[in-house]
Amino acid sequence: MYWREIGFLCVETEKLDKLRKPYKGYEKREVFCNSKGVKRNEFYQAQAQGYRPELCVEIKELDYNGEGHFEYNGKMYRVIRTYPVKNECLELICQALVVETT
Repeated sequence: MYWREIGFLCVETEKLDKLRKPYKGYEKREVFCNSKGVKRNEFYQAQAQGYRPELCVEIKELDYNGEGHFEYNGKMYRVIRTYPVKNECLELICQALVVETT
């Protein structure tokens, strides 16, 4: 793999706006990654549990600190599961976040 794609590991934080009203924000950290397809078996097992995996990315295991979100190509995902693979790498299985409108 070439490690030429860029993604962001994100930690959800609660911030306050000018009127001191709380809102969700993200602290992002850039990492190099490889995009992979979601495996068929992984997809069906997740569907049985009520999840919808849409993205699988491979990152270096040292880059991951338990972050719950991943941004890739301008779209925010929630990390469903991590899976260690060979060569000190980690696969992140992700589900797209639903945008809340008010």
